[in-house]
Amino acid sequence: MRAVIVLGGDAPGRALLESCMREADMTVAADSGLAAFDGTGLMPDLLVGDMDSVAPDVLARFEGRLAEHRLNPIKDDTDGVDALDMAIGKGATQITLLGALGGRLDHALANLMLLVRASRKGVKTEILDEKVRITRVDGEARISGAKGDTVSLLPLGAASGVTIEGFFYPLTNGTLASDYPLGISNVVTADEASVRVETGDLILFHHYTGSK
Repeated sequence: MRAVIVLGGDAPGRALLESCMREADMTVAADSGLAAFDGTGLMPDLLVGDMDSVAPDVLARFEGRLAEHRLNPIKDDTDGVDALDMAIGKGATQITLLGALGGRLDHALANLMLLVRASRKGVKTEILDEKVRITRVDGEARISGAKGDTVSLLPLGAASGVTIEGFFYPLTNGTLASDYPLGISNVVTADEASVRVETGDLILFHHYTGSK
């Protein structure tokens, strides 16, 4: 089952939101992520959060029209964690996160951690906006038909046994660590490129040459 979760960072454009919703079996708005739907005529299946950041007027326009799962604002989890766990609990095996970037940098970094959380639960997850797709490399990632696109590889902590092929800057059995951004801004040079990692949480940023 495929789920889309809309978080409270920079809102996705309507075209991207509609495209992702067409492919999804379930759509979740996490707190102020609800604003992405306001005025579009689109409706999430579920609203999750403590409602501490969604604008009151936006919330009022949706209340009573969709299912809600309200959280206690005094909690350890972020609304994104709860939305992710709820989607997985309802059977999601693939998740797209929209609205995960922009806004507060600490929130964006926390949303990158959702990729790791989902991966450790066996769920394929991506962060997506109009210009970039972000994933955790689970053993191997292959990129097809992307000559000229920019790819960055950044570890959360350290990643070892990293081998990349089909890029301008190759690497064989290397280690990427959080104190030196060796994997930043590489370029795809082959019709099919690959990234392999043996251990660690390696995050792949695929920047498109055009819009998705």
